[in-house]
Amino acid sequence: MKNYNSTKYLTILAVMLLVFSCTPFGDLTDDPNKATSVPPSMLLSEVLNVVNNISDDGPWRETQRDNQFWVICFDYYGDQDYNWGAANFRYNTLSTVIAMEKEAKGLDNQEKYEAIAKFFKAYFYDYMSKRLGNIPLTEALQASSEIAITQPKYDDQKSVYIEVLDLLEAANDQITKAKTQVGTSAISGDFFFNGDLDKWQKTINAYHLRVLISLSKKNADLNIASKVNAIISNPSKYPLFSGISDNMMRTFSDEQGNRYELNPTSYGFSRNRNIIGATYLDLLKANNDPRIYVVADPAPFFFKANDPLNLNAYVGAKTGDEQGQMQVDSDAGKYSYPSEKRYYSTFKGEPYIQIGYSEQEFNIAEAINRGWTTGNAETHYENAIKGSMQFYDIEQADIDSFLTNSNVVYKGNNTNGLNQILTQKYVAFFDNSGIEAYCNFRRTGIPSFDIGPANKNGGKIPLRWKYPVSEFENNTTNVNAALGSQYSGSDDINATMWIIK
Repeated sequence: MKNYNSTKYLTILAVMLLVFSCTPFGDLTDDPNKATSVPPSMLLSEVLNVVNNISDDGPWRETQRDNQFWVICFDYYGDQDYNWGAANFRYNTLSTVIAMEKEAKGLDNQEKYEAIAKFFKAYFYDYMSKRLGNIPLTEALQASSEIAITQPKYDDQKSVYIEVLDLLEAANDQITKAKTQVGTSAISGDFFFNGDLDKWQKTINAYHLRVLISLSKKNADLNIASKVNAIISNPSKYPLFSGISDNMMRTFSDEQGNRYELNPTSYGFSRNRNIIGATYLDLLKANNDPRIYVVADPAPFFFKANDPLNLNAYVGAKTGDEQGQMQVDSDAGKYSYPSEKRYYSTFKGEPYIQIGYSEQEFNIAEAINRGWTTGNAETHYENAIKGSMQFYDIEQADIDSFLTNSNVVYKGNNTNGLNQILTQKYVAFFDNSGIEAYCNFRRTGIPSFDIGPANKNGGKIPLRWKYPVSEFENNTTNVNAALGSQYSGSDDINATMWIIK
């Protein structure tokens, strides 16, 4: 997949919009040579660029520290104090999604763009709500409409997720229809899947499962079990990923603006301040997981050349430890850093998984474990582990050996089995998929996250982010009403939102 430069598209859009706003309508209609719209393919590319380039998501970003996959030992460059501020709204990108949908109207390929638009509406509503709680939805994005709503009310989180699930259902139906129509064999502007509608449909349904599993505590409210069963039991209607080649991923290259976060030029700046987190690394050590030798280098202080595979030389830093001592120990070579070979030797690094096969298989295994659908949970659990290991090019013999480890062999459709699914799912999320590792911890408590003196949130892992400051300046009444209905009037990062009650 080629990653297009986001700045370039923003500039093009800005220029085109400026032309449209300053050109009399009569001139536009009289001169057939003047452009009057932005092609939906260009708008789609801009939406995909946003998905690729959200500042806090991505490899080796702040989000992955919140997931406790790695820690930073220099306070000048960041911290892991969990004293979270505000999350961002994504309505600007949603307006681009709506514009894409509008510009596709009347085209012979209208259905496929509308299907993708429904998916991304669901994607960004979910993105915002799982971070914040209630958000504007029914009255959002209507400032330029005849009603001209500039201060939208907030919809309760249950209503938001009903809409998200409806959008994902409709997106699957519409993309099925699109595949039967003339001129819809590929979708232009798509640099994730090169316009392959089959892969988009699998992505939509894999994401649908992610959202449903995230709502596991709301089974009775939203009939989650039957919705999950409907997808898993009907693969002809709801096709799903069949392997890691279906993953929705960002890839990197030696192109300015598209280099992997860790690379040869960043080695001198970040090598000794990025440390593999103990929450993650200790899980690999406990199971003699072969992925440990791929993602991490042994701590120089403990490494012995005559015993290069000694797991005792792989030492993660605890998220809760104070950074001062951590820096001292890092300088002494007492921690494991990200693998120099894998992460610093090229500008490509590794692909960044947005929505992946392993996650899907863990979600199916969880659904079977909970009794929501029929099937063999062990098979999907093992498929998920295999998919993750294949991503790291682990030899098949090592995969087979790992799956016979007594700690790894599936313990059945019970609490122990569920704990295994959730633990291995966390491992597979290493440095990918945004905040999903954190969200699964928040929902289930698995694995245990480290808390120590570095935590500046009263010894707690937060449960949400704050609303954007701009809402308190421009939409005061409605944001305060949302806080009152959810969190006793306080924009508290430790308050419990509806989906996890």
